[in-house]
Amino acid sequence: MRITGIRVRGGRLRHLSFVEVTTDEGLIGIGSAGSPSQVIAPIAVDAPGSLLDLVRGEDPRDTEALWRRMFQGWQASRGRGGEGGLAVNAMAAVDMALWDLKGKIANEPLYRTLGGAVQPRVMAYASATAFTADSVTAGRWVQKSTEALVQECATYRRRGFKAVKFGWANYFSPADAEKMAAIREALGPGVRLMFDFGCPAYWTPGWNVAAAVRAARILEKVDAYFFEEPMSPQDVEGHAALAAVVDVNIATGESLSTLSEFRRYIERRAVDILQPDAAQIGVTQFHAVARSCEQAGILVVPHSPWSAVVVAAHLHLLSGIGNGPLVEYPAPSLLEGSGGRITRLAHESIVERPLELRDGYLQPTDRPGLGLGNYVPEALDEIEAVAAER
Repeated sequence: MRITGIRVRGGRLRHLSFVEVTTDEGLIGIGSAGSPSQVIAPIAVDAPGSLLDLVRGEDPRDTEALWRRMFQGWQASRGRGGEGGLAVNAMAAVDMALWDLKGKIANEPLYRTLGGAVQPRVMAYASATAFTADSVTAGRWVQKSTEALVQECATYRRRGFKAVKFGWANYFSPADAEKMAAIREALGPGVRLMFDFGCPAYWTPGWNVAAAVRAARILEKVDAYFFEEPMSPQDVEGHAALAAVVDVNIATGESLSTLSEFRRYIERRAVDILQPDAAQIGVTQFHAVARSCEQAGILVVPHSPWSAVVVAAHLHLLSGIGNGPLVEYPAPSLLEGSGGRITRLAHESIVERPLELRDGYLQPTDRPGLGLGNYVPEALDEIEAVAAER
């Protein structure tokens, strides 16, 4: 079996593209990148010396060799090495599709292709936001009321979630602390609660380790499980200094795209949790990062709730390690209304066999590859149409 083509879909989506790798025997592998198709397609297919040029005619089962061929070949032909970013995002989607193909060829699930399951299921956390749906279109962040957040938490508990994260940004006033306390009370002591600081909050003028420590002290009072991206993703020492003095787990990693970037955190043991994203770095690199984290005693909690494809890849990868306690999954609030239509389609309609959440857990199936089948063309068309309307 040989690789014959690469297709990229996604239209005007800002944060997702969907990739298929085709073969001469009709089997198709599916993958996804965490970047727009307008930048992924030129790298993967259209540019001179594209990823397709590098992998066309090769055996799709040679995943490690093909990763090296893409990573080294793309950069070597341009006189640069060690770069990450968009080029690696494109490689990640192709790599994910190749692993899906590898499982389909062997007629076995990805977790078995990777070495077998250590944990049969993984707890899914509801990835939510403290801001209203129209915040982005309004051009400013508008916080939900305390009452709205408490009602959300009640919904998450009814749905069986045992862990919840809120995108929170730089809101740590006394009133915000009271809102956090109300959220904790609504969830109860048995539900893990996390807060995402992230970009662009860590670019706030005057933000430093001392400010992050003050914020973390507030999170300690509500027994937060982790504090996500409290510093710039390139600030290894800042994360290490913070992690050394607070009781909240410190997490980062969604913005890192090469193994060398992760190694700086792992070797320094700078954080408690690393958050690789297979849509940013691919299955091959994610697997290497996860193994290194396991040896270093660092937990792995992947980033990205945005499509069933990426969540499924993370589920299979975490199944094979003992240090992956949680997988990110879209909160029900992210699927509501017109704003949640794309996320809803990307989870419930885009693949032939969607994921099934049961009592707050995801369990990989024994279906081959990612276990999702192929993309549904009509759903891809609808996603692109919805994106074009925005």
